Amino acid sequence: PAGGLKLLSVSGDSMSPTLEDGDMVMIEPGAGAVTTGYFILDDGVGLVAKRVDTIPNTTPPHLRLSSDNPAYSNYQRRLDEVHIVGRVVWFARNI
Repeated sequence: PAGGLKLLSVSGDSMSPTLEDGDMVMIEPGAGAVTTGYFILDDGVGLVAKRVDTIPNTTPPHLRLSSDNPAYSNYQRRLDEVHIVGRVVWFARNI
């Protein structure tokens, strides 16, 4: 439902060129099981926008958190170490 969608502003360049500093993202909170896609999450350090992939055959389940900007390293977290705020379903950018 549209009433559950939230808008957030992206800060930083770790997701550049996909998401740029100042872009507005719409997230769907509680978007169900994490498989793959762009998410806003708390990784234990702070609120971040990342491309998330589940790592198969890991117990407990692990996620790969990736930046689109190659200047930033990818990293892993256990699923229980992160709080998924929502899946990014749309974004807008000033021209």
